[in-house]
Amino acid sequence: MRSLILDVETTISNKGNPFDERNKLCYVGLYSDSQHYLYDIDYSGSPNRQRLDNIQRLIDSHDTIVGFNIKFDLHWIRRYGINIVGKRVWDCQLVHYILTQQQNPYPSLNGVAEYYGLGNKLDVVASEYWGNNIDTTEIPRDVLEEYLIGDLHLTQKVYEKQLKEFASLAKSTQRLISLHNQDLLVLQEMEYNGIIYNEEGCNEGAKDLSTSIARIDNELYSYHMLSEFNPSSTEHVSSLLYGGTIKYRRKEVVGVFKTGARKGQEKEQWKDYEQTFERLVTPIKGSELEKEGFYSVDDQTLKSLKFRTNKARELVELILARATLMKRLTAYYQGLPDLRTKMNWPVGKLHGVLNQCVAKTGRLSSTKPNLQNFDGEIKQLFGSRYAITS
Repeated sequence: MRSLILDVETTISNKGNPFDERNKLCYVGLYSDSQHYLYDIDYSGSPNRQRLDNIQRLIDSHDTIVGFNIKFDLHWIRRYGINIVGKRVWDCQLVHYILTQQQNPYPSLNGVAEYYGLGNKLDVVASEYWGNNIDTTEIPRDVLEEYLIGDLHLTQKVYEKQLKEFASLAKSTQRLISLHNQDLLVLQEMEYNGIIYNEEGCNEGAKDLSTSIARIDNELYSYHMLSEFNPSSTEHVSSLLYGGTIKYRRKEVVGVFKTGARKGQEKEQWKDYEQTFERLVTPIKGSELEKEGFYSVDDQTLKSLKFRTNKARELVELILARATLMKRLTAYYQGLPDLRTKMNWPVGKLHGVLNQCVAKTGRLSSTKPNLQNFDGEIKQLFGSRYAITS
């Protein structure tokens, strides 16, 4: 079984996100049989087909592709037309995570190298260039190449250590590690393809939700009668429900300017006020917040309250309804288009991350966005890229 070490260097928008349309692949580094190969892809000009063909030939001549957080590298070479179908992969980050009983989420190459007594990687590029927001194409070629070679060699050393450790494991553990590595290829495919969603539908839904939230806010006003009341503030809602004082400021007219450029105009000044509310609901024992006098107003707590009056019950129902709509609005109907825009992904597509190196239980998790936690209503905005024919 021939193994090939892979590492890439990219531009740095959104930490080099492979689906950020502003990013490009600068260098591909490969290491095999004590020899490294460096390919300038998009560092100094347009991608060179011959260099990409050379990379493909090297990959074709090896059985296993090895890397550290290798999904990132696989996304990038695939974006430039490199094919790894039929290859096995070994992710040194994932293997270390499993071997150390899932105790350290997303271990770094430096951390794993230190674990095996291999020293540290060269961090001059990260600290002196990327850390100062200098993009990869602006890093001197000799500095960037030295950094890439260092990562290739260090990954190779980690891989050799892990192979020795792997050989001493029980067959069941060996199969587990192999399975997780091959699962990574499936997750890479899912992330690369992304999820299609209706962005226009999200924007329309956001308008409808904003209208519904404004309607609830108008109903809540009859309970507090305070224009400065913020229904999204834990302290304000706690004071209204459990009793307490809200401090606020108002700008008020205190006279007129008698001289100068603003002569005759109203003069305003900020004044401090307080509004105290009587307790409507008894807080649950243990729901105290760190700030004295305030109590939890999360969904679980509010649903556990006992009510003495219909007024209190109706108020809590309004607060719960508003919280549900606000979560949908901020996390989904506004949140998904905002995330897509921030990440510079194509319109109508989400490239969430499927994490193998986060949960201590070893289960899969998802971030940016959390694809495992969409509520029932938002699911109608997701579609299939495959046409259904009768």
